[in-house]
Amino acid sequence: MTQATPTAGPAEAGAVAPPAVPPAARPSSARSQSGSPSAGISAARRVLPPLVVAVAGVALWWLAAVIADSTIFPTPAEAVRSLFEDLGKADFRANVLDSIRILVIGFLASTVLGSLLGLALGLSAFWTRAILPIFYAINSIPKIVLYPIFLSFLGIGELSRAGFTFYAAFVPMFLVAVESTASVHRIHLKMSASLQVGWPRLVRQIVIPSVLPSLATGMRMTFGLAFLGLLLAEMFSSSAGIGYELLRNVSLVRMENIMGTVVLILLMALPPTIALQWLENRVVSKYGGR
Repeated sequence: MTQATPTAGPAEAGAVAPPAVPPAARPSSARSQSGSPSAGISAARRVLPPLVVAVAGVALWWLAAVIADSTIFPTPAEAVRSLFEDLGKADFRANVLDSIRILVIGFLASTVLGSLLGLALGLSAFWTRAILPIFYAINSIPKIVLYPIFLSFLGIGELSRAGFTFYAAFVPMFLVAVESTASVHRIHLKMSASLQVGWPRLVRQIVIPSVLPSLATGMRMTFGLAFLGLLLAEMFSSSAGIGYELLRNVSLVRMENIMGTVVLILLMALPPTIALQWLENRVVSKYGGR
């Protein structure tokens, strides 16, 4: 008589489970992705096009200066040399630092307040319909047209520069926040209401993750507007800042210094733009599918 071979069941006492593979033995997906050749190729593809465009722009600038063969139109090397000469002056460095300080304050304040107020307004359909057209009308007015109003109330000086920088970025950021909040899927809000989810939890778990990609894009766009507003304010009615230095060089027709200041402005805008682009990509990749 043959005897059946017993099989161990899951409920059998004393059964020993096969050893699990330790976590260290399983390759990390993040590490494998970051260390893979495809990740390096992807990073190179992102960096290479802007680098090629920048090199081509400098080459065209140099070629135009050589062809013009004029003392008025400087070469890139002459512009950079004049920039280093200006940076060696204490007054010039103080004006650059002053512009950076006002730009940071104005941009951060406009981003935070614009996002919060836009988020609060976008949750109300009535106030969105009532106020949004007014802000779109204000945003359509050229910024420099409203600058005399800032001079009338804030005077000539640092306060008017900071106020105009704030205004130049606040209105677009506010509009982005309102539109993105108002476009949150209403079915999600209705389901949350039927489940009796409180407003704090609703905003934290549904509204904010839904609007974060748009807010990140708005931050990247409004940084340039804030910088432009600051430069306009410094050029038209200020005795300090990099915009003032640029206008003074224009009045003296010092082309080398003008182009050197333009190069400095580009270098000042480049790191924040890259950082905001990186932040936008991270936020969109994490919350973009919501």
